[in-house]
Amino acid sequence: MNIGIIGAENSHTIVVAKLLNVDRAVRGATVTHVWGETRAFAEKAAEEGKIPTIVEDPREMLGKVDGIMVDHRDGKYHIPAVKPFVKAGVPVFVDKPMACSLAEARRFLKFRSECKVPVTTMSSIVLQPWAVELKKKLRGIGRVRALHLHGPGDYKSQYGGIWFYGIHQVELMTELVGIGATHAQMIVNGEDSAAVVTYPEGLTVTMNFLVKAPYGFSVAATGHEGSFESAATYDPSGAEAVVRTFTKMFRTGTEPFSDERMLAPLAVLEAMEKSLQKGTAVKVAKVE
Repeated sequence: MNIGIIGAENSHTIVVAKLLNVDRAVRGATVTHVWGETRAFAEKAAEEGKIPTIVEDPREMLGKVDGIMVDHRDGKYHIPAVKPFVKAGVPVFVDKPMACSLAEARRFLKFRSECKVPVTTMSSIVLQPWAVELKKKLRGIGRVRALHLHGPGDYKSQYGGIWFYGIHQVELMTELVGIGATHAQMIVNGEDSAAVVTYPEGLTVTMNFLVKAPYGFSVAATGHEGSFESAATYDPSGAEAVVRTFTKMFRTGTEPFSDERMLAPLAVLEAMEKSLQKGTAVKVAKVE
């Protein structure tokens, strides 16, 4: 299985290439081609990830790869980059976020259905052993009433504002408590920001997005039968789980997530972005 990667500015490109080309994490799967936003980005990724071929135009990979990963820092570039590959029947893994527009993501998923090509997207945080353990802990505290997350994020980021790093916390929230968010509101305090997201049956989720703070994520939850706090621990197996997940999809054609699960975080992020502009709570679009 030959895999091409579009985008080399993000560190994920080197991580994935090392796992497949150096560590041989998935038998028979190799990153063979890379395109970078600059030649320097591409050369760095090719050298550290042992990628044999650098292309000047991503479309040069058509007919030469069995799967594509797209890895721009700004999600608005993802869908335009991979549509030619979907049209050609090549399965695609879109690094988070899939897009910076819910409508664009909906159209893309409709397009991939028409082309009958598997596509997936995910934040690596949801496959970290720490996050998997969090889901088990939540089941032990009864009906969850309050969930708090904190981690890095910059609502003014040049790579798509709150979409860029906000996707990690929002996707983790979705993984933990589901796709049924109803409203979202953002507040700003200097460089930092926070979101309040409401769910049915009285569940309130708060998220803090911090700029100048130690890098890391944490979660606190309170339910009818208990509570807990947990700071994230990074495990390299989380990145390997992402690689195994999308390469399995490339091989089998079976997508690991439903459309609703892929769209739900984008619906929340879009409501958060609108809240920043309006200064009020915004209804989250339904994705069921």
